[in-house]
Amino acid sequence: MKKVVLTLAILFLFLGCHRKVSYEVTLRQIDSIIIDRPVAAYQMLLNIHPDSLRRRDRPYYALLMTQAMHKNYVPLKSDSLINIAIRYYDGRNDFKKYAKALLYKGAAAEEMNDPQRAMEIYTEAEKIALKTDDYLTIGLINSQMAFLYNNMYIENQEDIERLKKSVEFFKKAGHSSNVNYAIGRIGQFYRTTDQRDSAYHYIEMARNMAIERNDSLAIFYYFSLLANTYLLDGNYVKSKEQSLYIINNHGSINVVNETYHCLSRSYARLHKPDSALYYYNMVREADSKDYMHRNLLSLAEIKKAQGDYKEAVRLTELSHHIADSIIDAARSADLYKVEKRYNNQRLENINQRLEYKTRINHYFIILISLVAVIILIISLIVIDRKRRDISETISFMEQLKTDTKIYSNTLLEKLDEKSRIEIQLKDALEKRIQTIRELMDISYRYGALPDTFVKQFNKTMNINRLSDGALDDLCEVVNAKYDGVIDYFQSQHADLNTDDINLLCLICCGFSATEMSVFYNHNNGKSIYSRKRRLAMKMNIENSLDEYVIQSLELCHNQKKSYFSENQLVTSR
Repeated sequence: MKKVVLTLAILFLFLGCHRKVSYEVTLRQIDSIIIDRPVAAYQMLLNIHPDSLRRRDRPYYALLMTQAMHKNYVPLKSDSLINIAIRYYDGRNDFKKYAKALLYKGAAAEEMNDPQRAMEIYTEAEKIALKTDDYLTIGLINSQMAFLYNNMYIENQEDIERLKKSVEFFKKAGHSSNVNYAIGRIGQFYRTTDQRDSAYHYIEMARNMAIERNDSLAIFYYFSLLANTYLLDGNYVKSKEQSLYIINNHGSINVVNETYHCLSRSYARLHKPDSALYYYNMVREADSKDYMHRNLLSLAEIKKAQGDYKEAVRLTELSHHIADSIIDAARSADLYKVEKRYNNQRLENINQRLEYKTRINHYFIILISLVAVIILIISLIVIDRKRRDISETISFMEQLKTDTKIYSNTLLEKLDEKSRIEIQLKDALEKRIQTIRELMDISYRYGALPDTFVKQFNKTMNINRLSDGALDDLCEVVNAKYDGVIDYFQSQHADLNTDDINLLCLICCGFSATEMSVFYNHNNGKSIYSRKRRLAMKMNIENSLDEYVIQSLELCHNQKKSYFSENQLVTSR
């Protein structure tokens, strides 16, 4: 038993040395800027060491860190971090954070090449988020589902419908930049359908919104999108105009290769091969098949404009070959994902069967260990509380003995035997003094037997309990004996109640905290100190209550002397 107690004590001491810090306010501040200033939020999170967090702050940190990584395009290679938040907020009433955690768990699933799983998580996230008024999160969930539908080549325009829903919720949230982005994406998605007019409508709407918001990057992106759409429709003049506007007005914003390709092809279709070749040469080099494919298409258009149809056909066939290789690679990747998912599912089924055989034994062992720990903790608490009660009671009696020996200026010595009110009060106070004597006698008789002493102490206190109203006349007696000090208290503090006045009266009479404890049937002086502290706060005084009472007594006494001196002076005149 002693070894177990010693082990627990060392463990608690070790844990206590590693003090955790509360970052709750800091995390809320990061949450407030993470949408509009994701880079700054990410840097602030990197400056917080996870080991320094309190346990209840870690899920919030995990949620914000995953969100910041996603918004800063930091790869989410695992969902272990966001799962901390998922496990914590699941089953709690904080639906906002739980829905947001599911949103970024879905994003992690996407980045881990599991789109079906991501769609399941997004669906659950939307169901939870709709229970809240967090319109921004609901909009983000719908936009993520839209992009996922689009990436999965699901041709039922569900991606467009999801984006339209996200626009509605972004508007409710008052987030104009997200509204602008979603509307632009709607136009972009419409480009691959036969509703090209809708594509122009939404892209132009997004461009005009970007101009109103003075978002230069978005403005040129939508000009580029319009240029490509016009090129698809065969409107080469407008495609050229949109592309030239970007090149002539881009300022410090880099012109993307797609704009140069668009302008080069437009000039080629307008039979201006020199201009087409000029802008084709402005394309920046990149090491990718997509880069090669686009270059071959643009160069084929230039050759066709120059009349070199043989070379144009060769370049076109070569571009088709590269395009087919890109598609084959994508299909191989999809096939690999399906095979990997099948293998993972098969392994998971085997693991589940193995885990099922040992789960009951594990639960049984954990249950026994938990019961043993609970019994041990309860035993330690009971023993500690019993020892503490004995120690406090013995200390209380020692203090009571000391206070009673040095107590000379009591209220009993100041009472006037001729007053009926004072006689009644004297009887009540004498009864409490008798209680003190009985307690002293008990301490002498049972001092060597702590358990018996505590029982007799509590029995005596209960038998000699002060009756209700026994101190009702104390206020009048103290007020009369101490120069109207109670009237002074009530004039300075109008919100004092009867209990407050009685406590002030006992302080005026010079009773110690230990003796007051007997009057109030308390077995230690801590409660009296607590009463004094609360009353001092209520009266809004800076010094201690005892010092304030002494100053008030002196003030009232001096006022009375001054009053009598003035009256004598007037009488003598």
